[in-house]
Amino acid sequence: MNKSIVFLASASFLLFGCQSPPTTINDGELSVVVEQRVPKFEEFVQSGDTLPISSIVDVNGQNINLADKNKRKLVILFATWCSDSNRALKALNKSPLLNDPTIEIIAIAREETNEDVIKWWDEHNIKVQLATDVDRSIYKQFAVGGIPRLITVSEDNTVIKMNLAEGEEQLKLIHW
Repeated sequence: MNKSIVFLASASFLLFGCQSPPTTINDGELSVVVEQRVPKFEEFVQSGDTLPISSIVDVNGQNINLADKNKRKLVILFATWCSDSNRALKALNKSPLLNDPTIEIIAIAREETNEDVIKWWDEHNIKVQLATDVDRSIYKQFAVGGIPRLITVSEDNTVIKMNLAEGEEQLKLIHW
């Protein structure tokens, strides 16, 4: 077994986080899971822009009005397979943000089905509303790649900040 290939695959994951699902390379003798990473992503939403989505249906079939002008919003773009996404949502579970009645929080799973997200939601006891973006049509309005993304939005639906929240202490990136 070529240890340098395994090390390289592991190092690329540590350097570039959860940007795309893993790919398995099998050359007949060795099967290696390689994280495909690109360190920089084009973003389509900037501070001061209007949030590009006005509503979404959650995994339970409830419509969530993101155009509500009475609340700030925290929109999280994530994937259940991503360790950074899992870390961010578990931290959010313990955060006082969940109890703030002036904030609407919605996490949108990229390229996943409602069934898979509900199963993950139940297994991890996630306390925020979840929705899915099966065909990536929502995600591609925000960026080319990179998850999790934490997007803070003001009461008037203006994007305050969009952060690629890889690594530790991701909730420190949330600024109103």
